[in-house]
Amino acid sequence: MRPALSLARSTPLRCGMLAAAVAAALLTGAAPRTLARKPPLQARLPQSGQIPGWISTAAPRIFRGAQVFDYMDGAGEIPRSFGLVALASERYRKGAVTLEAAIFEMPSAQDAFGYFSARSFLERNPSGADRTIALDHPARVNSALGVLTFWKDRYAVILQPEAGVPDEKTLLQFARAVEKSIEAKGDPPAMLQLLPLSHAAQGTARFVRGKPAFDSVLIFSPTDVFGAGKGATAVAEEVETPAVKEMLAVIRYPSPAAASAALAAYRQYLTSRKALFAHRAPAGGFIAAARTEKGTGACRAGSLLCLVAYAKPPHSPTGAADAGTVAAALDMLRKSASRSGR
Repeated sequence: MRPALSLARSTPLRCGMLAAAVAAALLTGAAPRTLARKPPLQARLPQSGQIPGWISTAAPRIFRGAQVFDYMDGAGEIPRSFGLVALASERYRKGAVTLEAAIFEMPSAQDAFGYFSARSFLERNPSGADRTIALDHPARVNSALGVLTFWKDRYAVILQPEAGVPDEKTLLQFARAVEKSIEAKGDPPAMLQLLPLSHAAQGTARFVRGKPAFDSVLIFSPTDVFGAGKGATAVAEEVETPAVKEMLAVIRYPSPAAASAALAAYRQYLTSRKALFAHRAPAGGFIAAARTEKGTGACRAGSLLCLVAYAKPPHSPTGAADAGTVAAALDMLRKSASRSGR
């Protein structure tokens, strides 16, 4: 607890000294200790007691750059893919439950959405326990685990338990308090319009940049097949129908030549993994079946690479979807990308 200035035995001299100290602090830009506030990023987290009954257990911690690995070990590569500026974390306790609020500051709203979407995708619960809820932007909550993930403007926020399970009402109170501290709303990435989003499984639409993010939420490739380390960006979604489960993605390159190079690199990568290629292929592309990527295919559309992967029948964990199913998905994806502009 910060020491408070005592005025119990105030004298004119002491009052004058205090007034002079306050005036000097204001002129130099420094606040007197009793008037100190949290730095800007930490200030977006709720104050102790702001949510009734929830008391901060310690001062907020802040992590910058590579310090993020002190907070989340190897998983720090993903927020750094999106250009992490800083991370602030604070813990709150009420009774036997301890809740952590972590706020990730990114360079742009696009990057904040990207990290939010990567977390949401990676933490999806196959049983459907997590769901989308309405905040300033659609957010993801898992009430059984006590986890809420959302984004606003340049910030992605995770509320998660340290001990016990906070109820959904509490999670929403914390989320709305953080949202209120962020003035701008921010827009999701315009690239999402390249996808046929009406087909997307809930909570799977994502924006991707940086190789660690490509490897984690798109396709892992040890040799950076898709040029993620050279500035490629992507959007992706999962499609689940009675006939097929598959990933649809569109990757944007700085030029048609770069997109063609990535198409050739992916074909070579699949060849090295002994993929079987279909005899009939879409214009400017190919269709194949591989052990890991299942039914897959790709084609170029200007400076975009349209990609289908992991296509398989819903109840077949090992089988690949047939070439016709992959071709239909690739055609739908190319048409969607073309309508939305290249």
